[in-house]
Amino acid sequence: MLIKIIRNLTLEEIEDRIKRFEKKFSTSFEKFEEHYLKHKLDAKLATVYFEWAELVNSYKGYVEEGQLDYMVEEIKDFKPEQAALLTPKRIELLYKLAALRVDSINDLATKVRRNVKNVHQDLQVLRRFGFVKMSKRKGRILIPETLVKEVTFLIR
Repeated sequence: MLIKIIRNLTLEEIEDRIKRFEKKFSTSFEKFEEHYLKHKLDAKLATVYFEWAELVNSYKGYVEEGQLDYMVEEIKDFKPEQAALLTPKRIELLYKLAALRVDSINDLATKVRRNVKNVHQDLQVLRRFGFVKMSKRKGRILIPETLVKEVTFLIR
C-alpha cells in the first residue's frame, strides 16, 4: 500500500541532508551558492541549489528563532504488516496529538482518556514511521510532537 506523507523534518534530518550535500559536492553551501550564481549552472544543479538553500535557511531560522520549518512530501510503500500497525487508535492518537497541546505522554494519555502504557507504545510505533518525535524537556520528561501534516492512503 502506498502512503503519501507530508511532514516536517527534524533538526537531525536537516543537519544530515546538509552534510550529505556538503559531502557530495565537497564544499559548503556558501561556496556552492557563489559558484552557482556566477556561472549559472544547469537546471539539474538549480534544483540542488534551491533545496540546499531551503535546508540552510531552515537551519538558520532554528538557530536564530528556535523554530524549525521544513516540510517534505514522501511516498512510502508500506508492506501489509506495516499498514496493519496503523490501527484506528494510533491514527486517532496522531490526529489528537496534532490538535492538542500536551506537556508529556501522561498529559496526552489523560486528554485522550487512554492508558499511559498503551499511549506510549502507540507513540513508539508512530515514531518509527517518522510521524512523531519525542522531545526531552526538563531532563527526563518526553513530550510527543507530531511531524506529519497529512497522511494519504493511495490505492491502485
